[in-house]
Amino acid sequence: MKRKQTKLHSFILPVILAIVMVFTTCYNEVKGGIVGFFNRDYIASAPLIQTDKKDAQEGEVIGDFYVSTNGDDENSGTNDAPFRTVERAAEAVRNTDKTGRDGITVCIEAGEYRISSLKLTKEDSGTADCPITYRSYNGEVVFNGGATLNADDFSSVRNYPEIAQKLTDEAKENVVVLDLTKAPYSLSKDDWGKIYAVGSYHTAANYDGDYVGPLYCELFVNDQRQTIARYPDSGYLQFEEVVKTGLGRESGGSKPIVENWYEIRNPETDIYRVDAELAERIAGWENLDDVWMFGYWMYDWADASSPVGYFNAETREISPKFVSLFGTKPEAPYYFFNVPEELSTEGEWYLDRENGLLCFWKPADFESAKIDLSLSLESIINSEADYVIFDGFTVKGTRGDAITITADNNTVKNCLIKNVAGNALVMTGSNNLASCNEITRTGKGGIILSGGDANTLTPGNSIAENNYIHDWSEIYQTYQPAVTLEGVGNICAHNEIFNAPHEAIAYKGNNHIVEYNLVHDVCLLSDDAGAIYSGRSWTNYGNIIRYNCIYDLGSGDHEPNGIYLDDALSGQKVYGNLLINIPRNAILVGGGRDNLIDGNVIVNAGLYPLYIDERARDAALNEGWFTHAHIGSGDMWDVLYASPWQSEIWQTAFPEYGMVTDDVSKSDSASYIPNPANTVTNNLIIDKRDLIGRLEPSVIIFSEIEDNAIYAPRKADKIFVDAENGDYRIKDIEKIRKTMPGFEEIPLDKIGRTVG
Repeated sequence: MKRKQTKLHSFILPVILAIVMVFTTCYNEVKGGIVGFFNRDYIASAPLIQTDKKDAQEGEVIGDFYVSTNGDDENSGTNDAPFRTVERAAEAVRNTDKTGRDGITVCIEAGEYRISSLKLTKEDSGTADCPITYRSYNGEVVFNGGATLNADDFSSVRNYPEIAQKLTDEAKENVVVLDLTKAPYSLSKDDWGKIYAVGSYHTAANYDGDYVGPLYCELFVNDQRQTIARYPDSGYLQFEEVVKTGLGRESGGSKPIVENWYEIRNPETDIYRVDAELAERIAGWENLDDVWMFGYWMYDWADASSPVGYFNAETREISPKFVSLFGTKPEAPYYFFNVPEELSTEGEWYLDRENGLLCFWKPADFESAKIDLSLSLESIINSEADYVIFDGFTVKGTRGDAITITADNNTVKNCLIKNVAGNALVMTGSNNLASCNEITRTGKGGIILSGGDANTLTPGNSIAENNYIHDWSEIYQTYQPAVTLEGVGNICAHNEIFNAPHEAIAYKGNNHIVEYNLVHDVCLLSDDAGAIYSGRSWTNYGNIIRYNCIYDLGSGDHEPNGIYLDDALSGQKVYGNLLINIPRNAILVGGGRDNLIDGNVIVNAGLYPLYIDERARDAALNEGWFTHAHIGSGDMWDVLYASPWQSEIWQTAFPEYGMVTDDVSKSDSASYIPNPANTVTNNLIIDKRDLIGRLEPSVIIFSEIEDNAIYAPRKADKIFVDAENGDYRIKDIEKIRKTMPGFEEIPLDKIGRTVG
């Protein structure tokens, strides 16, 4: 099918739109409205991605300075007389003349090093000719910002009747207690911290009091994050009804937005009613002074927590102290946590923060279990130095981000980053590299790369490649990607990413490349989400998403999207991607323009293979629900006008800007900025409904849509080498090109990690 832009008189366009609307509505509803019935009985095989993974070669370790757990900082730092701390080695490097040297290496011997924060300044920098390398040798080197707890220091909860009386008989047999205030730990309230609000959309900052701060200390047993005693033990509750919706910023949904809401102090909060059984349970808790609620109060992409504000057992009314930012609904999923009475199963723990009594349900292997408590409030490695390489460390135990680098020409490689409250690795600057790392058990995200200049489009040239990222975003459960690209010209490539509640890769800015990544089993707790996501901009032109394999997203009732260009995102190139078993839309274009959707292979999308809507046009011309594109008030216009979109640099880099207009009198032209004028070509689709997707009326009028091929599942094995067993290589490329002349085969052998 092919649609090309033609010149239309303003009186003709509405008629054509009406005709297309009728056709599109009938086509989509008749052929797409029975999606669930048709596609549930067809599940495509997971892709067999075979990549040439080679272990990084470790040569002979020769250092200029050495560190050992058996060393002494009064030593000279040689192999025979090593330092005791990494900080002392950094001092020695700083004082070494780098003239004429081709590098300086600090070798750190296997063992665990208690590091609250290793801080490097500009004075600790290397140079292009003489980079500084910190590396492990002789086994695993652990940088631990927390404390390792000894099982022998715990005792039965029966020795603490003030806690035991709150527990069930079964819990009394299984819960053990450690007094953190006593030797050898001798910790205080400052060490373990209080509970502050978490979630990407909490409203705690609008309330008077001490509610915003770092995450509390966390307990890890055998490298598994333990859950603060909660009810229910898993899953979520729902309210019986909403009694009252408070003063949230968008309590009515997308509009109206309360102006200057963030300046309002102590906004009126929400009131819910719980069922009789739950009310009785809550009434049985000794007190609610520090009991919290965590939930998705309106949308499954907006998580937030709040302490309980008040509870009335007679009326069964309960109120979070903090209002929901986006409003309320009775079916909002939520749970209670920090409830000592609910310490009822393995994997849960509770800390009496007043007295420093740590309680947890001991595992079956308690005597030999590895028990860690995170403590540091800072990044374990915090560097402002240039030309530094960190190679082969295990980093864990902080209540903040694990590694923070604000400098240029740095590398973090072959590291294992785990058991941290914040992000794994934040690198701000240019020419930085995160390579061959494993990242798991973070409270927030994985790798954040930021760098480059938007005005000049100077690239940051930072790269996240060959990383293995899984089981992250365990505290903040929305918008905490495994990899985030910000700025201009950074790269996310060859990473393997899986098992998280929300998105895998996100980006904003210009000229980023997302390529050769293997992504699966993400967006497990969200519908309105995408494995690869960016959105809401007419200025983020030049980004490329290519040669990624995305499959088996969502879980249970959650049906997310594959590649999601949200809220009028424009100027993206999405080509050569393989998307399999995407529960909702394989590729969603939310009203944007100048997007290229080309040469993608889509197998079994649950809703639509391609969904392209006209939300920006509808907002601009009809004041539709997407308020950000409203003429005169939408912030997308403000961002556009404040950007360099009309500068010579941008016009040269993005020639599309030379062909668009903000003149509403030209809204019947493809050049009008809010119009969804895109290119959709050469996409190969396997769909039981023979459906390209849902393309809204003005998309069809203003876009070029041609040379796409749609096949029924029964033809999959005629197209692919062995679809039944996950081999999605094209069997006969020349035959495919008879329908799609511009189709290029996806280089499946290059997808995923190639090293490490």
